[in-house]
Amino acid sequence: MSDYALPVSVSITQQQLAWLDARRRHGSLSRSAALRQVLDAAMDRELLLDRPDRASPNPAATSTASR
Repeated sequence: MSDYALPVSVSITQQQLAWLDARRRHGSLSRSAALRQVLDAAMDRELLLDRPDRASPNPAATSTASR
């Protein structure tokens, strides 16, 4: 049995799509890899925030940039 789930559909902005496609054309990042990295980072951040002793004292360090 594979560790991967069924495909999902994700809506992104035109700006995000252009950024991803520029990296994909150069072979540095696929759309799927980008989504996996975002999910991994969100999961890691959530784990850190669930442990008060490990969380950053600076709230800005865990916020995401607005687009």
